[in-house]
Amino acid sequence: MKTNKILLSISLAGILTGCVQNVSRPVGTLVEVVKPAVGQTATAYMGNPIIKSATGIKTDVLELGAANGAMSSIAAGTYCNVGNGVYRNYQNQQAVALKNIYGQVGGYVDYVSYNSAKNEISPPNGTSYTSAEISIKRVSDGLCRVDNSLVKTIEYNGNASGVMKFTYREFANDMARAAFTTDFSVDSKVSDVVTYKGAKFKVNNADNSSISYTVISGFDESTNF
Repeated sequence: MKTNKILLSISLAGILTGCVQNVSRPVGTLVEVVKPAVGQTATAYMGNPIIKSATGIKTDVLELGAANGAMSSIAAGTYCNVGNGVYRNYQNQQAVALKNIYGQVGGYVDYVSYNSAKNEISPPNGTSYTSAEISIKRVSDGLCRVDNSLVKTIEYNGNASGVMKFTYREFANDMARAAFTTDFSVDSKVSDVVTYKGAKFKVNNADNSSISYTVISGFDESTNF
């Protein structure tokens, strides 16, 4: 790890943190992120989600490994391009620990800078990591979940005499939206394809405890996966 201008670490970190906090989301195209992925076959048990989707950004991302240096440490994870060479970890607000000259953590940020010419990662305290010191994988068409995005799910609630029962839920800020929670059922003797609010999956087998299915589409029917 290279160390430059250590004495400027606190002021520089404060300046850059203020800049990045004004960025609401990564630079890229808004898409629906669906799990399991479209075309994938999976099994869910009663009370568990069959399909879960959230809003994401298709953008340039860095898949970083963990690194620990004298003046900082970086958590492994996905860092999303927010412009001007800055990449932010939206899933971990303490992804980057900034240390003082005694090696003590004095604060945290959730972003790093990336120098593509040198293939180096830099926390906002005048230090940098080479690719020999941290695993760096750049993905030009990666996906980043937008923080606090609306999450939609369909849960499996069992099968009674061929009638499959489900619950649709929406979550905002990790809290269920009660007004958007709906129970519905599908008669398996009529169709083995379940469609609800755009989401579609084919039921391969279902009993009162589990369901095997293949995802056909997410909730956003206009999305190309």
